[in-house]
Amino acid sequence: MLKKTIFVAAMMALIMAITLTACSGGWRESYESFLDDLVGKVDVTAEQANINTEDVIREKLEEYSEGQTIWFHFDDFDGDGTSEAFAFCGKAGTEYLEGVLWYVNENYAVELKEAGKWINPELVFVGGATFLFSENYDDGLTYVFGIENSKVYETAVSGMFSNLEHQGGTDFTAEFTSYDYFEDEELAKQQEPSTKKYWFYLENGEFYEYGADDSLRRADLRKYKAGSDVIDIIYEQGLTDELLEKYYPNADEETLEFIAEEAGYFHSIMLRENGILNLNFYGAYEDCFYITFAVSEDSSEIIDCGRGFYLPAAVESIATYPVEEE
Repeated sequence: MLKKTIFVAAMMALIMAITLTACSGGWRESYESFLDDLVGKVDVTAEQANINTEDVIREKLEEYSEGQTIWFHFDDFDGDGTSEAFAFCGKAGTEYLEGVLWYVNENYAVELKEAGKWINPELVFVGGATFLFSENYDDGLTYVFGIENSKVYETAVSGMFSNLEHQGGTDFTAEFTSYDYFEDEELAKQQEPSTKKYWFYLENGEFYEYGADDSLRRADLRKYKAGSDVIDIIYEQGLTDELLEKYYPNADEETLEFIAEEAGYFHSIMLRENGILNLNFYGAYEDCFYITFAVSEDSSEIIDCGRGFYLPAAVESIATYPVEEE
């Protein structure tokens, strides 16, 4: 009934507007104005200006670059009212793009990296801004660029890690590679490096790493059921069943007894602000191992384990550490 009443009132207003202005010849203007108020005015001029801006930016890219534009994204990425674009110019292969990543605005274009091979770039919107993520095909590292006040910048995590991935909110994970299979550094460098996941967050347009407090002791780990269970297993057999099966498959009784006797010395226990807890400990044959837990006030679970040592921070210059409560 209410919808019907509103519709009737609107039609009456339209008829009155036409009647009052018909003699003066202004009925068409009044009719168009009435429709604008009723359904909302579409600013065709603004839409046309936006299209023209994209044309200008594409022309600017062509002026600076060589090769075919095979990837182009145009928007106001930093929300400052000025539009810009990320682009890739070159050629497309079966596994990668070969060419140059570009940032372009109405005034100039910038090569983000020298010509190379890249996995398909992607745009990640987080924290009110858009970032360009692109993995280099040759070194396997993720390069990340942001925009602030219409100027492009390379973030602190760019080119430091592999597989930088958004985990929701402002949190990210990435993989860091290091030579830490063995306690002896020289011996470790003779082996394949280990690759482990580290944790990051975005704040004010920049990436920071969740650094760890490495002053924890076994008593701190025993506060969590999963942690207490792991301590007991390691004390009993040197390694967890999963680690034994992964790194010592089909081991005989003598080998298992040796591992149980020689393994299990705890090196460090570290906790990060996001609830990630890493246990580093030594195994037999100078092997190094880690177990990673996700912990909270009322729960804990093992989420990863493997060979190698976790560091309090993979890149100290961008790490922030838990602050002790007073």
